[in-house]
Amino acid sequence: MGTGALAGYRIRDAGEADLTHLAAVERSAAGLFVEMDNGYRGEDETLPLAVLDLCRAAGTLWIAAAPDDAPVGFLAATEIDSSLFVLEMSVAREHQRKGLGRALLEKAIDHARWAHLPAVSLTTDREIPWNRPFYASLGFVTLDSDRASPGLLARREAEIAAGHDPARRCIMAKLL
Repeated sequence: MGTGALAGYRIRDAGEADLTHLAAVERSAAGLFVEMDNGYRGEDETLPLAVLDLCRAAGTLWIAAAPDDAPVGFLAATEIDSSLFVLEMSVAREHQRKGLGRALLEKAIDHARWAHLPAVSLTTDREIPWNRPFYASLGFVTLDSDRASPGLLARREAEIAAGHDPARRCIMAKLL
């Protein structure tokens, strides 16, 4: 997606200097989920700096940058069972609804294609009204447990152990 389509914003690879700004972006985005009362009580937890740095070093951490180049969104991903797994995608609340989440996810999908990975996967809350429809609009489908890989099932179980409601947590994937 070109810069013009994002009205001054751009999607770029993360730099080391970006890392310390991402927890604030993640907390800002999480505020919307808190208001939804989705049962998750880990809102103060953010992706650890070490994990973000590993993603940056692997080339799987992308930034949505404001016109002044400040990070206002990000997507961090890793590989799980031969799919590019979205660990976290967050856009600061004041920058939402501008196409940044879609542009970040499209960047991850393009990377997965470039890396010859057969799919992009993620976990999400199935009942938050905008989550599944957003991902479905980009070609993601919900996977039943019998269709999900062992690594994706383990990831979902770890998220449930961390406080997510098991009845609401789902795995989604887009085949490439």
